[in-house]
This record gives sequence, C-alpha cells and structure tokens, in this order.
Amino acid sequence: MRAWWIAVGAAAAAISVAGEAATVQKVAPATLEPQTGYVLVRLGERSPDLWNTLTLTAYDDAAQDVRGKGRAKTNPVAKGQDAAVTIGPKSFLAEEGHVRTYLVAVTPGRYVIQNGPTTCFCLGSYQFDVAPGRITDMGTIYLGPENGTSPWAQIRALHSAPDIEARGYTVADAMAVLPAGAAAAVPPVLAALPRAPARYLPATRFGNHQGQLLNRALPLEVKP
Repeated sequence: MRAWWIAVGAAAAAISVAGEAATVQKVAPATLEPQTGYVLVRLGERSPDLWNTLTLTAYDDAAQDVRGKGRAKTNPVAKGQDAAVTIGPKSFLAEEGHVRTYLVAVTPGRYVIQNGPTTCFCLGSYQFDVAPGRITDMGTIYLGPENGTSPWAQIRALHSAPDIEARGYTVADAMAVLPAGAAAAVPPVLAALPRAPARYLPATRFGNHQGQLLNRALPLEVKP
C-alpha cells in the first residue's frame, strides 16, 4: 500500500460540464471560495491499472429526473451553472492502495450520482446537496461489472445471468457507495478545510438519457 501522494501542481479532477462554473482544482486550495461548492470523492480501481469515471448531474427530486431533461425538462440549469460533472480517471489529488481521491469545485445545489463509464444507475441511486463554502465528502465509491471480475469483494460476489455474462458488452456495472465516516482518509492538505459528509438520500429514478446499460446502486455501506 502506498502512502498518500499529493499531486502538487496537478489537476484535482477531470471534468466534463454542461455549464461554465465548474473549475479544476490544479492544486489543493489553501482556502475555499464562499460561493463555490466542493466535492471530494474517492474512486476505487476498476481493475489493475484501469480506473473508473463517475458522473454527477443536477437533480430535480420532485420531478425525479435530471434537470433540463425528461420529466424535469422545464427545470433546466441556468447558463453558467453546472448541469453535469464527470470525475476521473486522471488528474487525481491523491492515491492510496488502489483508490484515487479527487476534488472538484462545482455550482452549489442538489446532485445525483448518475452513471459510471458503462452504466446509468437510473433505476435507483443517491442524491445529495453540495453547500457553498465547504467540501462535501462523498466517501468512497466502487464500480465494476457484475461478472465476478472486480477487485472489490462486494462487487466481485455479484453475477449477471450466464447468457448476459457470455456477451461481455451487455454486463452492467454495480456501484457500491461507502459514505464518509470519521475514519475516512483525507489528504493532509485538505484536513484543515471545512468539510462535511454527504447526506445521501434515495433517488428513486431518473431517465437514461445517455442510452447506457441500466442498474440500481447497491445499499449504502455504513461504517464508522
């Protein structure tokens, strides 16, 4: 297991946004902008030397859809604000034992964990609020195919039907979310900054607007 590696001078998150407000943290900030939200998340390795991505999307809980699309088409994100943020796989802030830590600045508001690289979790995922002026800690998230090949035990135990596994491209990913607890590892350069764990709520459904494979997130893994 490697000690914390702080990527001084490297970007903290690789992001793709439908807006203009999100900014890459090229170095760990000494202070936080009071009008900006920050998301801290640790992503587990997908397989040896292959890393995951994770997309967060602005969410309308009442309409049960991502803002500006489907059932929430009449509630678009304002110009200059973030509609979607994709985190990873490179430009991580720190790495330890097959887990990379990312930090990204986003528009404050309600987000849903929408998808990984292959699968939309629109059959059931988690939503949470990002407050301004502090880091919202999402904990650790693991994604991998339901075919017994994941390096993470909670996903490796899952299997799709044999005929689906025989056609590898039809195997959906599972997603395990471990919320941030008191023992969650934090890069030392962030330890003194205001930070609070994400308060996850169920996101019962939303549209598969990217046409990905479908699944629902696993139950939250609550640990100290």
